[in-house]
Amino acid sequence: MSASVWAIGDIHGKSDVLAALTAALPRGEQDFTVYLGDYIDRGPDSAGVVAHVMGEADRAPGRTVLLWGNHEDLAAAHFGIPAPSVFEYDAEDWFRNGGRETMVSFACHPSGLSEAACPPELARLFPRLQSFWRPPIDRFPTLGHVVFVHAGLLPAQQPEDAPGEVLLWVRDEFLKEFDSSGRLVIHGHTPVKKIVPQVDKIGIDTGAVYGGSLSALQLPERRVYQADAQGRVRSFDLPDPV
Repeated sequence: MSASVWAIGDIHGKSDVLAALTAALPRGEQDFTVYLGDYIDRGPDSAGVVAHVMGEADRAPGRTVLLWGNHEDLAAAHFGIPAPSVFEYDAEDWFRNGGRETMVSFACHPSGLSEAACPPELARLFPRLQSFWRPPIDRFPTLGHVVFVHAGLLPAQQPEDAPGEVLLWVRDEFLKEFDSSGRLVIHGHTPVKKIVPQVDKIGIDTGAVYGGSLSALQLPERRVYQADAQGRVRSFDLPDPV
C-alpha cells in the first residue's frame, strides 16, 4: 500500500477532540502527518495538545511535521523567543488572544501570568516548528504541486521567499485570489463550517474550538476524517474542486 500524507487543522487546546480524531485515523507506518499550527490558545487544554503533538514528533521525527501557527507566533514573541513574523506585539496581545487559557493549562496561576516564564514543555515546541512543508517528491510523486502552510501564500509566491507575516497571518489576499500556477495550498487559520475544495487551495480549519469539528485531510486520497465536539468521527471523500 502506498503512503499517505495527513494534514490536521487548527486544534486550539481541544486535546480530547484531537485524541479522538488521531485514534480513528488509519495511519500507516510510512505515512506522514502535518499539523498546520495553532495548537494552543482559547481551548481548555493547550498543554495536553502540546504533549500530544510532541509525543508524535518524538516517536516519528522524520514523518511528523509541526508547522508554526499565528498563535505560536504570538506566544513565542511574548517570551522573547525567535518567531517567523516581524510584527511588534504589545505585552498583552497574546493574553488577549487566548494566551491566558494556555498558561493556566500549564499550571500557571492567573495572578502571576505577566511575570511567568515560558513553560518548559512549550519552550521545547518552538524549535520543532517550521513555516511550511512540501512533500518529498521521491516519496509522494503525485503531490509535487502541494504546499502545506498555516495561513496561505500570495499568488505565484514561493514559500521559501514568503515572510512569516504571510505564511502565518494572511487571509483575504490569499483567499480571494486565484493562483493559476497549478499549485495546491493546504491551509488552516480561517475557520470554515464546511470544507469546500478549490482548484488552488483547500482550507481545513473547521473551527474545533468554536464547537465545530477537527479535520484531517488524507492525500493523495482526498479523504477527510472529522471528530466532533463529542469525539464522534466520520469520514467522507472530498468533492471535485469548485
